[in-house]
Amino acid sequence: MLQDPILWLFGLSVALLTIGVVGAIVSTRRARARERAGETPASDVGTQLIRFHELQAELRRLGEEGQRVRAERDELQAVLGRLSALLERAPVSGQSRWRRLGLPISQPQAPGVSGPDETHSTGEEPAMSDKATLLRDADQAFEELRESFEGLSDDEMRRVWLGSWGVREILVHISGWHHEMVPALGRIATGEAAYAPGTYDNFDAWNARFVDRKTGVKTSEIVAELHVSHRAFLDAAAAVPEPLFATGGAARDPFEGTGAGHYREHATQIRQWRQAQGS
Repeated sequence: MLQDPILWLFGLSVALLTIGVVGAIVSTRRARARERAGETPASDVGTQLIRFHELQAELRRLGEEGQRVRAERDELQAVLGRLSALLERAPVSGQSRWRRLGLPISQPQAPGVSGPDETHSTGEEPAMSDKATLLRDADQAFEELRESFEGLSDDEMRRVWLGSWGVREILVHISGWHHEMVPALGRIATGEAAYAPGTYDNFDAWNARFVDRKTGVKTSEIVAELHVSHRAFLDAAAAVPEPLFATGGAARDPFEGTGAGHYREHATQIRQWRQAQGS
């Protein structure tokens, strides 16, 4: 009880009322004794009895209030438990998508790929540029994504396990953002804003639109489109001037968020699902 402030305060209130009731009982008995001895008018005894009944009613009310508080606490805990379970199963939310497009993403550097400020130990070759490193990392991450769903049957690709999505919907979702970012990178290359403010405020609606457009499309065609859209995405990035891929550059965050960071996020989800299914 000491760990629950509500129950602790309720218990304290009950204890104080109990003391009051006991005091009223003692006072009533003393008043009756004085009345029999001729010391106290009968009206005082009646007043004490009324007070005693009032205290009993208050005690019952507090007991009912305590039960209501405990019931509401239990109901709130149940709701929070259900909400936590729903969040664990939910597909990619608008908030996470905004984080990928709007803020830097730190991803583990692929083995063997030099960073922008590194040089080879021999000192004979210059370090790769930011742009070249990012393009190479995106290609490598895409291969990780491809391997994550390789060998799945059409039924397995359509099986729902990530909210209302399966592997098929994940691939549609990735291709959809490829198509959106190709013109965005083109605008960045010419010095314009990637997209107008507010364009992608509701990412969930965009994701649903991508999936709805591919209703009835064969899974093999969706996989083929994923490869084509990835190549178009890289080609658009390759046309963007090198300085725009530097840290803080206009092209860096949209490219990383739609490319390597996005691929690895979903590749990890698919691998974990396959491990859990034993497939």
